[in-house]
Amino acid sequence: MERQKLFKTILVVVICFGIIMLLGASAFGGDDSPTIKKRAIVGTFVDKSDHAWYRGNNPGEGMADMLITALVKSGKFKVYERAALDEILAEKNLSVSDLANDGVEAGKKLEIGDVLVKGTITEFGYKEKKIGGSIASGLLKKAAVKQYTARVGVDLRIISVGTSEVLWADNLAETKTSTSIGISTDKFSFGDQNTFDEHIVGQATRNVIDNIVKKIEQITKDMKWTGILIVADEFYFIDAGSEIGIKPGMEFDVKRERKKVTHPKTGKILKIIYDEVGVVKATEVEEGVTTVEAVSGTGFQDADYVVFKEK
Repeated sequence: MERQKLFKTILVVVICFGIIMLLGASAFGGDDSPTIKKRAIVGTFVDKSDHAWYRGNNPGEGMADMLITALVKSGKFKVYERAALDEILAEKNLSVSDLANDGVEAGKKLEIGDVLVKGTITEFGYKEKKIGGSIASGLLKKAAVKQYTARVGVDLRIISVGTSEVLWADNLAETKTSTSIGISTDKFSFGDQNTFDEHIVGQATRNVIDNIVKKIEQITKDMKWTGILIVADEFYFIDAGSEIGIKPGMEFDVKRERKKVTHPKTGKILKIIYDEVGVVKATEVEEGVTTVEAVSGTGFQDADYVVFKEK
Protein backbone atom coordinates (compact mmCIF):
# COMPACT_ATOMS: atom_id res chain seq x y z
CA MET A 1 0.00 0.00 0.00
CA GLU A 2 2.79 2.35 0.97
CA ARG A 3 4.61 1.47 -2.26
CA GLN A 4 1.54 2.35 -4.33
CA LYS A 5 1.25 5.73 -2.58
CA LEU A 6 4.96 6.38 -3.14
CA PHE A 7 4.67 5.39 -6.81
CA LYS A 8 1.65 7.68 -7.30
CA THR A 9 3.46 10.56 -5.59
CA ILE A 10 6.52 10.13 -7.80
CA LEU A 11 4.32 9.88 -10.90
CA VAL A 12 2.50 13.11 -10.02
CA VAL A 13 5.81 14.90 -9.40
CA VAL A 14 7.23 13.69 -12.74
CA ILE A 15 4.10 14.77 -14.64
CA CYS A 16 4.09 18.19 -12.95
CA PHE A 17 7.79 18.63 -13.68
CA GLY A 18 7.20 17.75 -17.34
CA ILE A 19 4.39 20.28 -17.63
CA ILE A 20 6.53 22.98 -16.01
CA MET A 21 9.40 22.24 -18.40
CA LEU A 22 7.10 22.44 -21.43
CA LEU A 23 5.58 25.70 -20.26
CA GLY A 24 9.03 27.06 -19.48
CA ALA A 25 10.33 26.15 -22.93
CA SER A 26 7.33 27.81 -24.51
CA ALA A 27 7.66 30.98 -22.47
CA PHE A 28 11.42 31.37 -22.23
CA GLY A 29 12.97 29.02 -24.73
CA GLY A 30 13.57 29.33 -28.46
CA ASP A 31 11.22 31.52 -30.43
CA ASP A 32 9.00 29.35 -32.63
CA SER A 33 7.41 32.30 -34.41
CA PRO A 34 7.79 32.10 -38.19
CA THR A 35 10.68 34.02 -39.69
CA ILE A 36 11.81 34.93 -43.18
CA LYS A 37 15.37 34.62 -44.42
CA LYS A 38 17.03 37.92 -45.18
CA ARG A 39 18.53 38.20 -48.69
CA ALA A 40 22.22 39.04 -48.37
CA ILE A 41 24.33 40.27 -51.27
CA VAL A 42 28.07 39.80 -50.88
CA GLY A 43 30.28 42.11 -52.90
CA THR A 44 33.85 41.16 -53.83
CA PHE A 45 36.20 42.17 -51.03
CA VAL A 46 38.75 44.79 -52.10
CA ASP A 47 42.27 43.73 -51.18
CA LYS A 48 44.52 46.48 -49.79
CA SER A 49 46.78 44.25 -47.71
CA ASP A 50 50.46 43.58 -48.19
CA HIS A 51 50.68 39.87 -48.93
CA ALA A 52 53.81 39.38 -51.00
CA TRP A 53 54.20 35.97 -49.33
CA TYR A 54 50.90 34.74 -50.80
CA ARG A 55 51.17 33.36 -54.33
CA GLY A 56 47.52 32.56 -54.95
CA ASN A 57 44.68 34.48 -56.55
CA ASN A 58 43.18 37.65 -55.08
CA PRO A 59 42.30 36.87 -51.43
CA GLY A 60 39.34 39.24 -51.74
CA GLU A 61 37.52 36.82 -54.03
CA GLY A 62 38.38 33.90 -51.76
CA MET A 63 37.08 35.62 -48.64
CA ALA A 64 33.88 36.72 -50.38
CA ASP A 65 33.25 33.12 -51.48
CA MET A 66 33.92 31.89 -47.94
CA LEU A 67 31.37 34.39 -46.60
CA ILE A 68 28.73 33.29 -49.11
CA THR A 69 29.19 29.66 -48.05
CA ALA A 70 29.10 30.53 -44.34
CA LEU A 71 25.91 32.60 -44.71
CA VAL A 72 24.16 29.79 -46.59
CA LYS A 73 25.24 27.23 -43.98
CA SER A 74 23.81 29.40 -41.20
CA GLY A 75 20.34 28.75 -42.65
CA LYS A 76 19.28 32.34 -41.94
CA PHE A 77 20.04 33.96 -45.27
CA LYS A 78 19.24 33.65 -48.96
CA VAL A 79 22.48 34.36 -50.82
CA TYR A 80 23.01 34.51 -54.56
CA GLU A 81 25.96 32.77 -56.18
CA ARG A 82 28.13 35.34 -57.93
CA ALA A 83 27.16 34.28 -61.47
CA ALA A 84 23.44 34.33 -60.62
CA LEU A 85 23.76 37.77 -59.00
CA ASP A 86 25.55 39.18 -62.05
CA GLU A 87 22.76 37.86 -64.27
CA ILE A 88 20.00 39.36 -62.12
CA LEU A 89 21.77 42.73 -61.95
CA ALA A 90 22.29 42.75 -65.72
CA GLU A 91 18.56 42.12 -66.28
CA LYS A 92 17.74 45.24 -64.28
CA ASN A 93 20.61 47.33 -65.67
CA LEU A 94 22.13 47.62 -62.22
CA SER A 95 25.56 47.06 -60.69
CA VAL A 96 26.53 46.06 -57.15
CA SER A 97 27.48 49.70 -56.43
CA ASP A 98 23.94 50.79 -57.46
CA LEU A 99 22.56 48.80 -54.52
CA ALA A 100 24.21 51.26 -52.13
CA ASN A 101 23.07 54.32 -54.13
CA ASP A 102 20.04 56.09 -52.67
CA GLY A 103 19.42 57.67 -56.06
CA VAL A 104 18.31 54.30 -57.44
CA GLU A 105 14.64 53.42 -56.97
CA ALA A 106 14.21 51.44 -53.73
CA GLY A 107 11.62 49.08 -55.18
CA LYS A 108 13.96 48.11 -58.00
CA LYS A 109 16.72 47.30 -55.52
CA LEU A 110 14.46 45.43 -53.10
CA GLU A 111 13.63 42.97 -55.86
CA ILE A 112 17.22 41.77 -55.46
CA GLY A 113 18.11 41.82 -51.78
CA ASP A 114 17.84 43.25 -48.28
CA VAL A 115 21.44 43.90 -47.22
CA LEU A 116 24.68 44.46 -49.08
CA VAL A 117 27.95 43.38 -47.45
CA LYS A 118 31.12 45.12 -48.62
CA GLY A 119 34.61 44.62 -47.28
CA THR A 120 38.19 45.82 -47.66
CA ILE A 121 40.99 43.51 -46.57
CA THR A 122 43.45 45.58 -44.56
CA GLU A 123 45.59 42.77 -43.13
CA PHE A 124 46.34 39.34 -44.56
CA GLY A 125 49.63 37.76 -43.53
CA TYR A 126 51.90 36.52 -40.79
CA LYS A 127 55.15 37.30 -39.04
CA GLU A 128 57.73 34.89 -37.70
CA LYS A 129 60.37 35.10 -35.04
CA LYS A 130 62.90 32.67 -33.64
CA ILE A 131 62.11 31.85 -30.04
CA GLY A 132 65.35 30.04 -29.22
CA GLY A 133 66.93 26.63 -29.57
CA SER A 134 66.61 24.08 -32.31
CA ILE A 135 65.18 20.62 -32.66
CA ALA A 136 66.07 17.53 -34.65
CA SER A 137 64.45 17.46 -38.06
CA GLY A 138 65.30 14.40 -40.11
CA LEU A 139 68.73 12.77 -40.27
CA LEU A 140 71.30 14.97 -38.54
CA LYS A 141 69.38 18.09 -39.53
CA LYS A 142 68.25 20.81 -37.21
CA ALA A 143 65.53 23.40 -37.60
CA ALA A 144 65.06 26.54 -35.57
CA VAL A 145 61.96 26.73 -33.40
CA LYS A 146 59.91 29.71 -34.53
CA GLN A 147 56.72 31.42 -33.49
CA TYR A 148 54.32 32.45 -36.25
CA THR A 149 51.67 35.10 -35.70
CA ALA A 150 48.97 35.53 -38.34
CA ARG A 151 46.79 38.63 -38.59
CA VAL A 152 43.76 39.03 -40.83
CA GLY A 153 41.64 42.18 -40.78
CA VAL A 154 38.67 43.47 -42.77
CA ASP A 155 36.99 46.88 -42.87
CA LEU A 156 33.35 45.83 -43.15
CA ARG A 157 30.21 47.72 -44.13
CA ILE A 158 26.67 46.37 -43.89
CA ILE A 159 24.29 48.45 -46.01
CA SER A 160 20.50 48.46 -46.23
CA VAL A 161 19.60 47.89 -49.89
CA GLY A 162 16.22 49.59 -49.53
CA THR A 163 17.44 52.83 -47.93
CA SER A 164 21.18 52.71 -48.85
CA GLU A 165 21.87 53.46 -45.17
CA VAL A 166 25.11 52.09 -43.73
CA LEU A 167 23.76 49.99 -40.86
CA TRP A 168 27.16 49.10 -39.43
CA ALA A 169 30.80 49.81 -40.26
CA ASP A 170 33.93 48.78 -38.40
CA ASN A 171 37.08 46.69 -38.59
CA LEU A 172 36.98 43.00 -37.71
CA ALA A 173 40.35 41.36 -37.15
CA GLU A 174 41.70 38.09 -35.78
CA THR A 175 45.16 37.01 -34.62
CA LYS A 176 46.39 33.41 -34.57
CA THR A 177 49.69 32.21 -33.12
CA SER A 178 51.48 28.91 -33.68
CA THR A 179 54.84 27.44 -32.79
CA SER A 180 56.23 25.17 -35.47
CA ILE A 181 59.44 24.22 -37.28
CA GLY A 182 58.03 25.76 -40.44
CA ILE A 183 54.99 26.85 -42.39
CA SER A 184 54.43 26.04 -46.03
CA THR A 185 53.18 28.91 -48.15
CA ASP A 186 53.41 27.03 -51.44
CA LYS A 187 50.41 24.82 -50.65
CA PHE A 188 48.28 27.52 -49.03
CA SER A 189 45.22 28.10 -51.19
CA PHE A 190 41.56 29.13 -50.82
CA GLY A 191 40.75 26.27 -53.17
CA ASP A 192 42.16 23.58 -50.87
CA GLN A 193 40.15 23.54 -47.65
CA ASN A 194 42.45 21.09 -45.83
CA THR A 195 45.69 23.04 -46.34
CA PHE A 196 43.83 26.31 -45.86
CA ASP A 197 42.43 25.31 -42.46
CA GLU A 198 45.80 23.93 -41.32
CA HIS A 199 47.60 27.22 -42.04
CA ILE A 200 47.47 29.89 -39.31
CA VAL A 201 46.49 32.55 -41.85
CA GLY A 202 43.66 30.27 -42.98
CA GLN A 203 42.55 29.78 -39.36
CA ALA A 204 42.60 33.53 -38.70
CA THR A 205 40.67 34.12 -41.94
CA ARG A 206 37.99 31.60 -41.00
CA ASN A 207 37.61 33.22 -37.57
CA VAL A 208 37.10 36.60 -39.26
CA ILE A 209 34.44 35.12 -41.57
CA ASP A 210 32.64 33.54 -38.58
CA ASN A 211 32.63 36.92 -36.82
CA ILE A 212 31.28 38.64 -39.93
CA VAL A 213 28.39 36.15 -40.09
CA LYS A 214 27.59 36.78 -36.41
CA LYS A 215 27.64 40.54 -36.99
CA ILE A 216 25.32 40.29 -40.03
CA GLU A 217 22.94 38.11 -37.99
CA GLN A 218 22.97 40.67 -35.19
CA ILE A 219 22.41 43.68 -37.46
CA THR A 220 19.62 42.08 -39.52
CA LYS A 221 17.81 40.37 -36.64
CA ASP A 222 15.30 43.20 -36.18
CA MET A 223 15.07 44.18 -39.84
CA LYS A 224 11.57 43.69 -41.23
CA TRP A 225 11.61 41.82 -44.53
CA THR A 226 10.26 43.99 -47.34
CA GLY A 227 9.17 42.83 -50.78
CA ILE A 228 7.14 44.04 -53.73
CA LEU A 229 3.45 43.48 -54.44
CA ILE A 230 2.49 42.42 -57.96
CA VAL A 231 -1.08 43.04 -59.14
CA ALA A 232 -2.46 41.01 -62.06
CA ASP A 233 -6.16 41.79 -62.56
CA GLU A 234 -7.87 40.59 -59.37
CA PHE A 235 -4.87 38.49 -58.27
CA TYR A 236 -2.07 39.55 -55.94
CA PHE A 237 1.45 38.15 -55.66
CA ILE A 238 4.68 38.77 -53.73
CA ASP A 239 8.02 38.57 -55.53
CA ALA A 240 9.47 35.86 -53.23
CA GLY A 241 8.42 32.49 -51.89
CA SER A 242 9.59 29.26 -50.32
CA GLU A 243 13.28 30.02 -50.93
CA ILE A 244 13.24 32.60 -48.13
CA GLY A 245 10.85 30.74 -45.83
CA ILE A 246 7.46 32.28 -46.63
CA LYS A 247 4.64 29.96 -45.54
CA PRO A 248 0.85 29.95 -46.08
CA GLY A 249 -0.91 32.05 -43.47
CA MET A 250 1.88 34.61 -43.07
CA GLU A 251 0.60 38.18 -43.19
CA PHE A 252 2.18 41.29 -44.70
CA ASP A 253 1.45 44.99 -44.28
CA VAL A 254 0.98 46.75 -47.60
CA LYS A 255 2.52 50.22 -47.78
CA ARG A 256 2.80 52.86 -50.47
CA GLU A 257 5.47 55.51 -50.70
CA ARG A 258 3.95 58.96 -50.30
CA LYS A 259 6.96 61.25 -50.06
CA LYS A 260 10.74 61.24 -49.90
CA VAL A 261 12.27 63.80 -47.54
CA THR A 262 15.61 64.92 -48.98
CA HIS A 263 18.38 67.19 -47.75
CA PRO A 264 18.01 70.57 -49.54
CA LYS A 265 21.73 70.84 -50.34
CA THR A 266 23.09 67.31 -50.70
CA GLY A 267 19.97 65.65 -52.08
CA LYS A 268 20.47 62.76 -49.66
CA ILE A 269 17.26 60.94 -48.77
CA LEU A 270 16.63 61.53 -45.07
CA LYS A 271 13.31 59.77 -44.64
CA ILE A 272 10.58 58.08 -46.65
CA ILE A 273 6.94 58.58 -45.60
CA TYR A 274 4.57 55.70 -46.32
CA ASP A 275 0.80 55.32 -46.37
CA GLU A 276 -0.70 52.18 -44.82
CA VAL A 277 -2.79 50.55 -47.56
CA GLY A 278 -3.87 47.27 -45.97
CA VAL A 279 -2.85 43.72 -45.10
CA VAL A 280 -2.47 40.61 -47.29
CA LYS A 281 -2.07 36.95 -46.35
CA ALA A 282 -0.08 34.21 -48.13
CA THR A 283 -2.33 31.48 -49.56
CA GLU A 284 -0.06 29.60 -51.96
CA VAL A 285 3.72 29.58 -51.77
CA GLU A 286 6.07 28.52 -54.56
CA GLU A 287 9.73 29.13 -55.19
CA GLY A 288 10.14 32.75 -56.26
CA VAL A 289 6.50 33.79 -55.93
CA THR A 290 3.72 33.82 -53.33
CA THR A 291 0.00 34.21 -54.02
CA VAL A 292 -1.69 36.44 -51.45
CA GLU A 293 -5.22 37.57 -50.68
CA ALA A 294 -6.48 40.77 -49.10
CA VAL A 295 -7.21 40.64 -45.37
CA SER A 296 -7.95 44.34 -45.06
CA GLY A 297 -7.72 47.41 -47.27
CA THR A 298 -8.50 48.06 -50.93
CA GLY A 299 -6.95 49.71 -53.95
CA PHE A 300 -3.70 47.75 -53.94
CA GLN A 301 -1.32 48.79 -56.71
CA ASP A 302 1.55 47.22 -58.60
CA ALA A 303 4.88 47.87 -56.84
CA ASP A 304 3.34 48.62 -53.44
CA TYR A 305 5.67 47.48 -50.67
CA VAL A 306 4.85 44.44 -48.53
CA VAL A 307 6.38 44.20 -45.05
CA PHE A 308 6.32 40.95 -43.10
CA LYS A 309 4.19 41.14 -39.94
CA GLU A 310 6.23 39.40 -37.25
CA LYS A 311 4.17 38.00 -34.39
